Amino acid sequence: MSDGRWMEVAAYVEEQYRRSKAEQTWDPVFTADYRWEHTLRVAHYGRLIAEAEGVDSEVALAACLLHDIAYFSSADQESWDDHGRAGATISRAPLEAAGYSEVEVATIAHAIAVHVDGVSGDDLPHTLLDDVVSDADNVDRFSAVRVVAWCMTERDDLLRLSEMLGERLARLRVYQGKNPLETRIGRDLFAKQVQLQIAFFESLVQDAEITRLPQQ
Repeated sequence: MSDGRWMEVAAYVEEQYRRSKAEQTWDPVFTADYRWEHTLRVAHYGRLIAEAEGVDSEVALAACLLHDIAYFSSADQESWDDHGRAGATISRAPLEAAGYSEVEVATIAHAIAVHVDGVSGDDLPHTLLDDVVSDADNVDRFSAVRVVAWCMTERDDLLRLSEMLGERLARLRVYQGKNPLETRIGRDLFAKQVQLQIAFFESLVQDAEITRLPQQ
C-alpha cells in the first residue's frame, strides 16, 4: 500500500485540527485534542478492520481520518446529527487534491456521511467501507479513553456521576447482549471495550455507594 495519498489527507486533517484548536471554542472535555486523538485511533482501528474485511486500506484510512472533519469547522456539539454529512462535503476537496479518483472520492464521502446515523443525503448504495468507518468509530467511542471522558463530565459530583454511570451501565448491558457492529473484527473489538467499561463503571458505582459513614 502506498502511503502518499492518505498521508496527504492526514496532514490536511492535522492542519485543520491545529487551526480549530486556536480559533474555536471547544467543550472542556471533548476538546480539539480529544477529537484529533480520537481520529488517530479510528484510523488505527479502521486499518485493522479493512485489512480483515478485504477493503482497500488506503481508502479506509482516508475515510477514517476525515470522518469527524466537520468538528474542525465547527465544534458546536448541537451539530452532532449532521457532522457526518457536513464532513462528506468538506472532504471532497482534500481527497481530490490528494489524488483520489472521482469514484473513490464519492465512496469515501458516502462512508463519512453515513457514519453517524446511516443517512447519506446521496443515492449511493451501502458499501463495506461504510461498515469499516462506522465500526472503527464505535470501537473507539467505547474505549478506555472514553471511560476517562465519561468520568470527567461529572468529576466534582460523585453522586451524580454514580447515577449517570448507572444509566450508562444499563445501555452497555444491552450492547453486551446484542452487539450492534457489522464486521467480525469490529464486533470482537467492541465486545472487549464494552466489557472493559462495564467492569470499571460497576467498580466506580460500588465505590460511590460506600463513600459515606459506616452503618452503626
